[in-house]
Amino acid sequence: MHVLIIEDDIPLATQIGDTIEAAGDEPDYADDEALALRLCEMNRYDIVVLDSEMPRCGVDAFCRRLTDAAGRRTPVLALAAGSLRPCEPEECGPHAFALRSVEPRELHEQLRALMSECGRGLAQLTAGELHMDLEERSVYCGQVPVELAPISFRILELLVRACPGVVTRAQIEKQIWDGNPPESDAALRGHIHRLRQLLARPTARQMIRTVHGVGYQLDAAH
Repeated sequence: MHVLIIEDDIPLATQIGDTIEAAGDEPDYADDEALALRLCEMNRYDIVVLDSEMPRCGVDAFCRRLTDAAGRRTPVLALAAGSLRPCEPEECGPHAFALRSVEPRELHEQLRALMSECGRGLAQLTAGELHMDLEERSVYCGQVPVELAPISFRILELLVRACPGVVTRAQIEKQIWDGNPPESDAALRGHIHRLRQLLARPTARQMIRTVHGVGYQLDAAH
């Protein structure tokens, strides 16, 4: 899983990150709110670890901002220094609280548990008539199944998550080719062209718009 650690205590953030990395997962770091929001706009995180004392607007409000930035209800495990209180997942996305004094290994287990608890709902994406099941790796336009190759599926997932926003070429290249895209942009244009063709078959219209000089946008309006 890809974990964003939002923590301004660098030694603590590093300790948590090292434990996550040792378990085979991928940590990323932000030591302020603005950087955290930018990273959520750029990347797809499976779960977030948040220092609950950092957000000036409060945990619930900041979780809503993270959801807006990510375009999805990413689960958040907020670290609290003292007593814990119940969260309100219906309002601000799924999140839970853990004590800051918890050992990193135990914290990682709590991350896994929260991921498991929230995972099924987060595996369903919908934009207009388009529906994706990330666990089943299936795509439907209305009632019509659409068979996609792995790269096309991943590109469509990025577009659905961002809808109605724009996904930049740099964002796609980072997610698909890990920041090392082919020298020519013909590969990306070829995948977009093929994806347009496959989505046009059941809808009889173009669902992916090119935003010139920027990237691509999903038109999910019926």
